[in-house]
Amino acid sequence: MAGEKVDFQAAADAAQENATGDRAKRERSAIDFPYVPLEGAAEVVRAIYARCGFGSCDQDELAAQMGQTLSGAFRMKTGAAKTFGLVEKDGRSAFRLSEIGKRLVSAETEQSAKVDAFLCVPLYQQIYDKFRGHNLPPAKALEREMETLGVPRKQTDRARQAFERSAQYAGFCDSGKDRLVKPRMEAPYSSPGEVQPTLTPSAPETESGRRGHGGGGGYEPPGIDPIIRGLIDRLPPSGTNWPKSKRKLWLQILENSFDLVYEDDGEAGS
Repeated sequence: MAGEKVDFQAAADAAQENATGDRAKRERSAIDFPYVPLEGAAEVVRAIYARCGFGSCDQDELAAQMGQTLSGAFRMKTGAAKTFGLVEKDGRSAFRLSEIGKRLVSAETEQSAKVDAFLCVPLYQQIYDKFRGHNLPPAKALEREMETLGVPRKQTDRARQAFERSAQYAGFCDSGKDRLVKPRMEAPYSSPGEVQPTLTPSAPETESGRRGHGGGGGYEPPGIDPIIRGLIDRLPPSGTNWPKSKRKLWLQILENSFDLVYEDDGEAGS
C-alpha cells in the first residue's frame, strides 16, 4: 500500500459540496464504500455510547458529543458508520449502535468487530475476496480495480486511501501493507451482560494480576461484566500521558456501562 496521507475531513467537506452540485453531471457509484476510514467511523460509535449507551441518540446530541455541527463532515462520518455496519438509523434523525457497534466498545470483542465492520463494506469485501492469498496491486492498479467494481473514476483515489487506512486499523495489514490477511479473532461473542469464560494456555500472572490466579490457566472471575472489565483493561499504564479530555470520555463510558449492567431500585441508601 502507498501509505500517503489524506485530509479526510477536507475530503468529506468536498464530497458534500459535490453532492449539492449538478447531480445530472455527477458520476454515481455502483458500489457502496465510505469516504471516511474505519477509524473515523469508530469515533461515531464511541460518541453514541458515551452519550446514550445502547439507546437512541439524536443527531444533534451526537454532533455535540463529537464537538461538531450538523455539517457535511459530520454527515459523512455518520454515513461511513452506517456503511461499516456500526450504527443504524432510529427514526428520522437518530442513531443507535448495531450489534457490531456494541462489540466495538468492548475490549474483549473490539478486534472481531473491526474485522466484521471492514468486511461489511461491499467494496472492501470484494477486494478481499479477489486478492485473498495474493499481494495487492500497486496504488494506481488498485484504483483501476476499484473503478471496475463500480467506484467513480474521480473518487478512486479517496476510496483507495480510505480503504488502506481502514485495512490497517482493522488489523488486515499486520502481516504487511501489500496484502490483506484476516487477523486472529477473539472467542465467539456473547450478548451484552452475558459473561463468557476466557480460555487461554497456562501462563504466569500478568501485570494486571487478573490472570493466572492459583496457578490455573486463564480463568477470570465471572462477577465482572465484560464491558466494564474491557474498559478497565483500556486504562493506560501509570505515569503515561493521558489527556483530560480522554479521561472524561472514559468516565462517561464507564458511567453509561454501570447504567446498562447494574439495576437501580431508586431508593438511596437501601
